[in-house]
Amino acid sequence: MENELSCNEIEQRCIHGRDAPCSLACPFPWNVRDFLGKIKKGSFNAAFHLYRDAVGFPELVWRICPAACQGACREVLGQPVDMPALEQASLAYARSTKPVQYNLPAKAERIAVVGAGLSGLSCALRLSLLNYSVSVFEQKDRICAGLERDIPREVLEPAVMKEFQTTVCQFHLNHPVASTEELAFDVIYLSSGVALEREASHIFHSPAGLSPVEELVEGARVADSITWFLKTGRPKPSQTATPGGAGWPAPGFNRPVLSKGEARQEAGRCTLCDCSACMENCVLLRQYGQTPRDLSKDVGLALNVFPETQGRAGMREIGACSFCGLCKQVCPSQIDIGAFLLRSRTELCTRGLLPPAHHSFWMRDMAFSNGPQAAVFHMPQEKCEYLFFPGCQAGGSDPRYVTLTYRKLLSQHPGTALLLRCCGAPALWAGDAVCFQAEHKILRQFWERAGHPVLLVSCPSCLRIFREYLPEIPIQSVYEMLELPSRNEPLEPAAVFDPCSSRGFPALQSAVRALAQQCGVQLEELKYSRDMAQCCSWGGHGSTVNPLVAKVQAQEQAEQSGLPYITYCTNCRDILSAQGKTCRHILDLTAGINEGFRPPPTATARRNNRRALKWELLETYPAAEGSRAKEEAMLKLVMDSRTAARMSEDLILEEDLAQAIETCEKEQKFLVDRASGHRICHLKIGYVTYWTEYADHGGDARVIYNAYSHRMDIKGEYTGG
Repeated sequence: MENELSCNEIEQRCIHGRDAPCSLACPFPWNVRDFLGKIKKGSFNAAFHLYRDAVGFPELVWRICPAACQGACREVLGQPVDMPALEQASLAYARSTKPVQYNLPAKAERIAVVGAGLSGLSCALRLSLLNYSVSVFEQKDRICAGLERDIPREVLEPAVMKEFQTTVCQFHLNHPVASTEELAFDVIYLSSGVALEREASHIFHSPAGLSPVEELVEGARVADSITWFLKTGRPKPSQTATPGGAGWPAPGFNRPVLSKGEARQEAGRCTLCDCSACMENCVLLRQYGQTPRDLSKDVGLALNVFPETQGRAGMREIGACSFCGLCKQVCPSQIDIGAFLLRSRTELCTRGLLPPAHHSFWMRDMAFSNGPQAAVFHMPQEKCEYLFFPGCQAGGSDPRYVTLTYRKLLSQHPGTALLLRCCGAPALWAGDAVCFQAEHKILRQFWERAGHPVLLVSCPSCLRIFREYLPEIPIQSVYEMLELPSRNEPLEPAAVFDPCSSRGFPALQSAVRALAQQCGVQLEELKYSRDMAQCCSWGGHGSTVNPLVAKVQAQEQAEQSGLPYITYCTNCRDILSAQGKTCRHILDLTAGINEGFRPPPTATARRNNRRALKWELLETYPAAEGSRAKEEAMLKLVMDSRTAARMSEDLILEEDLAQAIETCEKEQKFLVDRASGHRICHLKIGYVTYWTEYADHGGDARVIYNAYSHRMDIKGEYTGG
């Protein structure tokens, strides 16, 4: 039910594709976005024509309108766009403000308007512009007598009568009407405040007590209803205006006119309130061509179908999100699409509807990081001041990121402990709340054993996970702790690539920049930096659900600048390097390693790096806790670099292929290609089936020619893992 409420909330709060708040607030039906867009481009004449068509009396309305649009605009921008000033500017800079004469055939019907107030004049103008024969009857000797106390007659009357120049509307002043029977007309309009009999289908009327602007709007509405009646012979179903009692500001006819430049600048402050910000900044929404409301509908369907339904709308969108949080950052309504999709994943996983194969590799990888092959815990003393938590991927990219940093920390703070395992992010992203909570229980126990120290993290994702889900643990980035001597020799300029998980942690972002500058780097900022940081494509396991979205996202990040990058997330470093981008980790600079371009390690190399890291730590710190049992030797595989790279991209580990080959050869379950003599075998490990084409390579080695995987079940086959 929580996600159903979230779907409704997105539907209600997302303003994309809807009328702008200013248009909704304005009593006149017109496109304020279009008006402001024309002013912004300097098309004052076109803007004026839009304005006049909407209000009828442009030289009057900007003076008397209470500008409800500004109240709506204030909710979005804080400081509203000055609409009255821009309306005034459209009048001042239009090439011509003369009324347009429409070449329409004369209508036979005759219409009487009783009362020359604003509603009567508005109705008469609209009908006479359609070339109806209109006569206005006013008992006083002047029009709009009620406005004289606020607007001088020399301003008011010319502003109104100018719009009737091209019409044949007749005005009968000093002509009171005692009864509608006096008027031999096809239609009669009794304007606001006129008290005469009204019980006839051809007699139209409006209520008294309307504000000046409401009268203008009501007159235009009645003109539309009269046109409908004359064409169809029956009344148009519509709602008459009700007195709003809206006040209006002191007339502004003496205010200075904005210059053209000032007007264009003021109009340029408008965000247009179509709010495509999330779609412009989110690769996921752009690739699927969806608005947040469209997405919420698809997700709602995915959450509310029958369990046996195979095709579920929204499943790929739910699975492809990286949870970078940029959508909420740029959304005026603070809609957090990522959090919404993460809750959806969790609900689907709980109900057994989330495809487990999408997250199979990462859940296995987390088990590897937290198991005997990679996990290490070291306490140099009984109670530690700090606990270094490098995360599971730093050592996979380069074991020295952990060993050299820990050595430096120990030199500065000898009582610093070390915990090498995963923070649980894969379980969170897989929607597996039970596994995620169990992992955090273990992490809390390690922290308590170390004496409740301050946790020092090098991975921004770990920082965010601990801050949000284990708030009782004090946490700080390791980059705020490192002390470096200043370097005199400058390094080449570079741009800082902020990981999306660093959003909201300005101390972390500033500390990295300070370290880079201490190392002699001249820094430049990217468009998407600090709180506007975008995901490199690693987050959320989206690459296994929609590789295209992940590739586009990685390419866009690599192309933000032609400069080399400096980042402080090993995943970002490796993803960007895979795009051919020179990207160094901040720890490369602080340790003086990995200069220039370094290709990313393959998925298998990452595993092997973590294995090697564990053994190096156990040898360096004999008191450290960790399995010292030797792993069984794996079947040796030989392959070319192209095959290795393709396997890594498809998240196929050499150990998976080795297990498949050993199992199938033991069971004698493989195919033989007679032309090449190569063997072909497959094995399902967890939720994924791995295939490989191979041949003997002498002794216990096998040469791999091809490999791929899929998520389909092959019934009746041996299942390993």
